[in-house]
Amino acid sequence: MVNSLIKQALITTILTIIVKAGLAQSLAFSYPANYLPDVSTDRALDITNFKGGFFVTWKNAGASGNVNVCYLGKQYESKFIEQRQGVDAQTAFAPAFTSMNNRLYTLWINTDGGLNYIVNKNDTAFNVSDIRTCSFNTNIKLHDGITAAAVGNKLIIASRANDKNSVVYAVLQPNADGTLGASGIIKVPNVTSDNYPFIVGNGPKTARLLFKGYKDTGIYYADFDIQANTWTGKSPLLKSQTEVSPAVYKVLQSNELFYVWNGPKKDNNLYYAYDLDGDRRVTATALPGYFATALPVSICSVDDRKFILSYVGEDGKLYISYFTDYNPANWMETELMTTKADKTLKDIVIPGSHDAGLSVLNGVGGMQSGPINECNTLTQKLSVGQQLNAGLRMFDIRVGTHKNAFYTKHCSSDCMEDSFGGAYGEKLADILTATKAFLEKNKKEIVIMTLSHFCERETPMKKLSDTIFTVLGNHLYYEPSKDVSQIKLSELAGKAIVTFEGYALPDKLIDSSSMAKKSKAFLNIRREYAATNKMANLLLKQNTFFSGLAKDINQNDLVRLDWQLTQSPDEAAMICNDFESKKPGLLINSAMLLTNMVKKYKSIIDHSIMGNKFISKSVNDWINAGVITKTNKPNILYVDVAGSWITDYCIELNKSKIYN
Repeated sequence: MVNSLIKQALITTILTIIVKAGLAQSLAFSYPANYLPDVSTDRALDITNFKGGFFVTWKNAGASGNVNVCYLGKQYESKFIEQRQGVDAQTAFAPAFTSMNNRLYTLWINTDGGLNYIVNKNDTAFNVSDIRTCSFNTNIKLHDGITAAAVGNKLIIASRANDKNSVVYAVLQPNADGTLGASGIIKVPNVTSDNYPFIVGNGPKTARLLFKGYKDTGIYYADFDIQANTWTGKSPLLKSQTEVSPAVYKVLQSNELFYVWNGPKKDNNLYYAYDLDGDRRVTATALPGYFATALPVSICSVDDRKFILSYVGEDGKLYISYFTDYNPANWMETELMTTKADKTLKDIVIPGSHDAGLSVLNGVGGMQSGPINECNTLTQKLSVGQQLNAGLRMFDIRVGTHKNAFYTKHCSSDCMEDSFGGAYGEKLADILTATKAFLEKNKKEIVIMTLSHFCERETPMKKLSDTIFTVLGNHLYYEPSKDVSQIKLSELAGKAIVTFEGYALPDKLIDSSSMAKKSKAFLNIRREYAATNKMANLLLKQNTFFSGLAKDINQNDLVRLDWQLTQSPDEAAMICNDFESKKPGLLINSAMLLTNMVKKYKSIIDHSIMGNKFISKSVNDWINAGVITKTNKPNILYVDVAGSWITDYCIELNKSKIYN
């Protein structure tokens, strides 16, 4: 079941957490795929893994609709299984699963505000004719929806009462025959909400309740000690806001709690955060815009590395995505070397960094250096060392001399003194040292550095090559008798390929690279630079490039998708001016602010963050349309604001048909 759905899922995003060992782990989300395509609903679904088999439950759309359950199959089955069962019972709210004592329960609020449930009869089906009612010794009616969690040998259900704002719970004792023993519905003290809450087991005797405030879009939690029968007071979760109570789940077979919610008002985008042993300092992060729902989502485990996220889309359809944990610092070892060690760089795709060293501004130069600042020069947010650990493997390095040392540079001419203005970024020594340390630690990873924009009178090439050779030395790969089409990945493991555009320095183990339709260089980059700040222009340029590249690939070519939105001259001058002058005056500041608002000017980083949202969907569309094929597929995805998000997408592409 899961494998068949994964084949539909090509586009991913990334979320990064800090695990107990102190390593950066990532969860790779696949592009959401629609399943059970004829199903529509207007309430949240629930999905679960019961003994390795997957079930989903939902209600039919409408003010009140029948409850449905469907067995979807197991992880490694070769085809999607659709074993549906309709329940002859109506509900106005979302049903939910919970499991305990080798039994799977489907729970829902009936039309009278009571609780009904059915129990599975085997590992693939429910006894839908045996609808049971949970007896409560109070007159409180349930409303909005229900969630449940197993804690110790008891089940806790949580819901909202049909009064104005009470949040309620009940502790149920499953009997030997699977029935749920009588209980009372109790109001959670000092907790109010206008939406039903989520509850999750958080240890052998505690549960966590997550809810939005009453007439308040804030997100809060309270913890319940089932043995002491006590609740903590409510506490805020980060500073996030939502219109519905967030979902909370345990993931990765650990103590982490994973929170997912949508935004306030009409913001249906999904956001997430981690709680590591009670530490909620992890910043809330948005998932890509194609994850959108007005309802709570559901999560369940697949195996020790994969998890499913499922939700009801804005169109009322059911969607599924999976995520996998991996360490981006050694992704080539774990994701490529095990299956593709005998392939070449032409057979895979890796993430690349444009103007890789421009994450920091260490100096300015050029004929008019006054207007130069972070706004109109910086292209990255991570240092090269951090990018390496985030999975980046190809780096665009341009070196100049500043304060008698080598620094990366960003300017319009090869020589800084000939350019109108330019910037100096990371120190080259720091980049080389970080690269050496990285390769010594990650012995199966491959690094490519392409150096270009040389200015001999400012930065002598011999001195530059000496510096690189001195630091990287034995880590450099150089084989002049071969081109990139003849070198297996296993030969490159633990090595750095360093090339100079237009030059080869054999004694320093540095080979040549080029950017031409055809060349005799060791490595030739085929690419198209859009030079635009308009998304439509970038898409058109790249579409045209790949369409024309279909039958025109040479042995030494690596195809690079250049995904840059750059500033217009007006933007570089206007929006960035407020970096330039400390106190230009209220009138000037107001005029610039008004101009920026009207023109919607953006910094390079702003443009990149916006444009990066479209790369995965665009590439996926081009693959589906036959614009990108096995012949002209990109080998490098080359971006600004590079991070593990682009590594994740490369991992997914490497699993797709055109790379296999």
